[in-house]
Amino acid sequence: MQAVLLSAIEAGRSDLSCPDNRRWLQGAIRKRAAFEARSAIRRRQRETRWQTEPEASATRGDMPNTFVATLPAALRTTALLALTGHTRREIAWLLRLSDPALRQRIAEIRRRWRDIGGDRLEEIPGLDGLLHFGSIRRALLGPSRRDGVLLASHDPDGHLFLVSIPSQIGMARQQSQRKPSNQE
Repeated sequence: MQAVLLSAIEAGRSDLSCPDNRRWLQGAIRKRAAFEARSAIRRRQRETRWQTEPEASATRGDMPNTFVATLPAALRTTALLALTGHTRREIAWLLRLSDPALRQRIAEIRRRWRDIGGDRLEEIPGLDGLLHFGSIRRALLGPSRRDGVLLASHDPDGHLFLVSIPSQIGMARQQSQRKPSNQE
């Protein structure tokens, strides 16, 4: 209600004695309520999606989860990044590792996987979600090759994001100095 009233004032429809303004306000409230209802439904579906997934995939997915849980913290982080589809370059950048250190971690993860009786490493499922990681990766290739882009990745919902330096805005954003006013 407050957002609609604010919009009415901004649109110059603050006189509620006018029938046109009242009709506009009723329509705006009705449309805003429908928007909020749709947003709530989408949010509820997003938050409960994990509860509706079939239990059959849990047995196959439990093996890597229990394996990853047994790893030391450094190896666990590396394994989780690999299982979620990050590339070798991304993992090295995120963990600030040299290439030899990353190779050692991956070799240790493979050795431990073989020691617990794991089959081929390729059979470990990454994420059992609905995301198509191949298309997300292909969509990231173009933006990641721009000048100044250090990292291109995605969040668990599949939204793409880029980490780049330097900023596209020439001046500092938050640290810009205000000019003193001439009020004396």
